[in-house]
Amino acid sequence: MKKWICAILALSLVLAMTACGGKKPEETTAPAANIEGTMEELLNKVIEQRPVEFAGGVIPIDLTDTSEEGLWAVKSFTGLEDASLLTEAAAYEPMMGSIPFSMVMVRTAEGADPKAVAEAMKAGVDPRKWICVEADDVKVAGIGDVVMLIMVSTSGDLTAQSFVDAVQSVAGRDCDFVI
Repeated sequence: MKKWICAILALSLVLAMTACGGKKPEETTAPAANIEGTMEELLNKVIEQRPVEFAGGVIPIDLTDTSEEGLWAVKSFTGLEDASLLTEAAAYEPMMGSIPFSMVMVRTAEGADPKAVAEAMKAGVDPRKWICVEADDVKVAGIGDVVMLIMVSTSGDLTAQSFVDAVQSVAGRDCDFVI
């Protein structure tokens, strides 16, 4: 009798363990999620995460202005020759003084490759766009369809990486790329 009870208990234990095993769900690679919010909102959130010691402000960039001045603004802030690959853009820069700091966020158009846009931004931007000063730390990072260009001078406590870290904190995930 004891042998039967032990055999039944052992069999029920084996069946219970088998039932708990289940099939593992298949892993899929989901496309990178986009960050919600306007570029102005995202810039302000990044500055909240990584405050600066100067008075700065958000500057919306008019991507529809094809005048000479409008094209100059797109080139000066983003490094791009035109805005055809973008749907939205804004910059955060010092309000006064020759402080080499510029943080620009753009949302890429549907079908545009954010990494290619980022590479073009880094290649085209002028880290000496200010009078008598130069940014010596330039990074471009992307999360989903948002690309951030950050230029700073490392003469103070600022680093481009600290702003990349801040945008990752705001997004709640790591960057898809950092150049």
